[in-house]
Amino acid sequence: MTLKSFGQKVTSFFKTVLFSIICFVFLFLLLWTFCYSLHIFYFFVLTLIIAVIAFFKKKNRKFITITLLIGLGIFILSTPYNLKQYNRHAEEFQSQINSGYHLNFKEKCGIYGTLLIITVGDIIPFPEASIQNFYLLFPKKSKTRIFYDDDYLNAPDIQKLLHTKGKHQVAWNKWGERFNQNFRFAAAFDPCTLEVTDEGNQKKATLVTYFHYRKNYTTHNANHYLYGLFAFRIDEGLFWYLQHEGWLHPYNSVWIAKFDK
Repeated sequence: MTLKSFGQKVTSFFKTVLFSIICFVFLFLLLWTFCYSLHIFYFFVLTLIIAVIAFFKKKNRKFITITLLIGLGIFILSTPYNLKQYNRHAEEFQSQINSGYHLNFKEKCGIYGTLLIITVGDIIPFPEASIQNFYLLFPKKSKTRIFYDDDYLNAPDIQKLLHTKGKHQVAWNKWGERFNQNFRFAAAFDPCTLEVTDEGNQKKATLVTYFHYRKNYTTHNANHYLYGLFAFRIDEGLFWYLQHEGWLHPYNSVWIAKFDK
């Protein structure tokens, strides 16, 4: 195999991976917008029809990729309108739950898809919250999950307690922490307990939080950006409902870190 042919195979592999990711994201958003009854769903369907016709007419993969990307691009450009619809339907779902009515399978799938979007979206800014959301999708008999990571020691409110042995209660105002270094950790660990113990020549910090979503609790985000064009709701009450229905599985989340005395 020549260097040139090897390079062509590598390039082809990455193109295939990229095409697969684009297809997956497109189909996921197609299903999610259907479950939430967003108008952009019909444009996704039209885009998909064009892509399928192109496939059977043996158009090259580049044409299909561009077609799907145009669909995704228009979805992004129409975000303000999509968010208004999403917010309205999420509020309707919450009102329906509060009134004692059950949601249907399609509506539950929409809420489940929203949590998947949040989980992926949190990977970089809020990795601990993303990890905990991911494991919320899977049941565990013991209802306890243990993680070994010391990043949370960087939270200012945690650092204040690291040199005081014993168990401490830590309660953040999650959304009140948006402009300081606590916010990343408050998003995952509000509230929690922190226990500091001796571990040989080091100290051990054990953070424990019960990871779950609260009943009938809503946060409103980005209301101040461009006069609310990108405002969106996060209805914890909808995720609580999925917990109640057995679609999500709350658990005790234990984070262990060691540090020098």
